[in-house]
This record gives sequence, structure tokens and C-alpha cells, in this order.
Amino acid sequence: MFKILILVCSAALAPEECQINNASAVIQGPDAQNEVMCGLNGQAYLATTAIAEKREDEYLKVRCARTTIGPTVG
Repeated sequence: MFKILILVCSAALAPEECQINNASAVIQGPDAQNEVMCGLNGQAYLATTAIAEKREDEYLKVRCARTTIGPTVG
């Protein structure tokens, strides 16, 4: 499982440098089953919210965080 995270990053920060620990804000989105669905659902989630409106000094980045390692053996 994956958790969709929306990072609000300063425009002064390069996209590859924007991480959870240095984002202006981190917004938790819904869960996703895999990486592909996380990316697609993250974009769809952004499109349906007010946080997607244009910002001059910030940008948004979709991040997928793993919430489970895998099926339990046993």
C-alpha cells in the first residue's frame, strides 16, 4: 500500500530537492494500491481540490510513501 502525499514547496527549491522534511506543508491524500495508481490518483486528487490553484512563490509535488512492506509470511 502507498499513501499519497502532496508537498507544497518553495519556488526557490529545485523539484528534486523538495522532500517531506523541507516542504512548506505536507497534505495527506488517499491510499493507493501501487506506484502507478498513486501517481494517477495523486494528480486526480490535486485536480479536484482548491490547493491546485496557481501560486507564484510555491509549487506542488505528488509523493508516494510506502505504508506496508508486503504480505506477511506465516
